[in-house]
This record gives sequence, C-alpha cells and structure tokens, in this order.
Amino acid sequence: MQDITPKELKCVRYLTNEMSQEDRSVFEIELSIDNELKELYLEYLSIWKTYPDNDLALNYEVSQQKIEGKIKQRSSYRKLYAFAALIIILVTSSVYIFSFLDESNYTNIKTAEAGERLRFTLPDSSEVILNSGSKLKYAENFENPREVWLEGKGFFEVTKDKKRPFLVHTENMVIKVLGTSFEINTNNDQQTVSLATGKVNVLFKHSNDEVNLLPKEQLSWNRNTNEITKRNFNPEKTLAWKENILLLDNLSLKDALPKIKTFFGVQFIIQDKNLENQRITGAFKDQNLEEFINSMEFITNVKVVKKSPKNYLIIASNEN
Repeated sequence: MQDITPKELKCVRYLTNEMSQEDRSVFEIELSIDNELKELYLEYLSIWKTYPDNDLALNYEVSQQKIEGKIKQRSSYRKLYAFAALIIILVTSSVYIFSFLDESNYTNIKTAEAGERLRFTLPDSSEVILNSGSKLKYAENFENPREVWLEGKGFFEVTKDKKRPFLVHTENMVIKVLGTSFEINTNNDQQTVSLATGKVNVLFKHSNDEVNLLPKEQLSWNRNTNEITKRNFNPEKTLAWKENILLLDNLSLKDALPKIKTFFGVQFIIQDKNLENQRITGAFKDQNLEEFINSMEFITNVKVVKKSPKNYLIIASNEN
C-alpha cells in the first residue's frame, strides 16, 4: 500500500474495523485534538457511506486506488444489514467525538477559594490539588476518555488506565496522559506544564504542535509571543505549594507579592518604593495569614498595616 500516509491508514483501519478496541479508543481521542486527522476521517466516512452499489451485501478492500478516491469491490461480501449497523455506530461515534469538547458538558465544578488549596478525588480515583482561585470542571459521565477542564493552577496524580486516556483541557492546550503526576499553571501569560512522574503529551490548540515531556521537564508557553521552551525544573521548589508551603527564594518584595497574594488570597501594597527591593527568603509551611505577616515583618524589617480584611499596607518599620 504505497503512498498512503499513517493518518490515512488509521482512518481506513478504523472504518474497516481492523483495530483493537484499545487502538480504536486512542484513535477517537486523536480525532478530537487533530484537525487534519478529523478532516481525513470525515472524508473517508463519506466515501464509506456512499460506496454501496449492491442491494444484497458489500465488502471492501483498502487499496491505493481508494486513497486516490477510487474504491474496488472485493470478491467476498458482507450482508447489507451489517454494513448499515456499522454506519450507525460510526455516525454515533463521530457525533460524540466532535461534540464532547463543548465546555457546557462539564457539569461538575470544583473551585478553590482565595487562599485555599483544595484537595479532592475524581471518580477514577485520580487525585487533584487546586491552588487558590483555580477551578476544575468534569462531566457526570467520567468514563472514556477521562476529561477535565482546568482554569488556573492544579496538580494531578492520575490513576493509570491504558484503556482510558486522561485529558486535561485548558483554554490553549490539551494535556494527554495515561497515568502520571504533573502540574499545570495557566494563571500567567507564561503558562507551564511541569511533569513530576510518568509521561505527558501537550497539544497546542492554536498551532496543533505537540510536545512530549519526561520526568522533571517543564514546558513553558508564552501566550503573547507563542514561544515554546522546554527545560528541567526542581519539583521540590515548583510543587511546594501543593504541600501548603509558600516558598519565597531570595525574592524582592515586589516580586514576592504576586505569590503571596495567590497563596493567601489578600492584597499587599508597598507604600514606600524604597522597600520594593527588600529581599525575602523562606519556606512558610502551614502558616495562617497572621503568622506569615509576623514572619515577614521579622525577616524584612517592615511593618504591615491592615486596611481592610483583604487589603494590607507595607510600610517602613520606623513609621507610625
């Protein structure tokens, strides 16, 4: 079968039911995230549906002529009702494949409130930790594939299941795994996927580019420039938040405040610009807001004044 591409061969094998059930499931996932494959499949599905020219029974042989738009009838036949049943199955599958990405299908919603790290278990026993202000949605029918929609930052410990891939949808990416642990952060213009264990595939919706990650690799995508980079990272530092640790590694107060705001869900404002470059280092584990403020005042020699329940002012320690 010369001149046939791997994607074309997949479409043909799917239509002729020559795939195992596991391969069919994987192919259906690929259809949902690969526009080129989807177009090929629809083209071959149309050919398959319009081909019959025998009232009693039909069978087909996949050949190079079929790839060029010509179909050759085989000497052995299938009964017509079997063919009709197959078409019904294919049409039903295609409706599901191309509709499940509608965000409205995700009926279960988990939200981490400001300053909260929310831990919960999905129906397949996968564990999720959402960071402050993040949201996860998933369908009532959490079967095949296993799918969730993430807004914000979350860590996933996915239960391995080769027959049911696990998909995490974000606004710009689809992360596909079978069983692994990883973090996704979509809070900033610089969005990241950080892999702790296992293996993941990241597909970018705007370009259909795909990147595979191995353990301790982090993919970074800039939503403004579309630049993609991959590098190694330190899991203990990057993933400290999921253990309820606020890690500030020799940061200026100016750079530390966005992390502090995300962690505790409150706003700090520096009154004196001269304090912006004051450095802070520490791993603040299981501290409440009051305990953290006391620690920050001691480490940086500043004073924190409460203006409202969600707003604090940072001033020089010698000011009233």
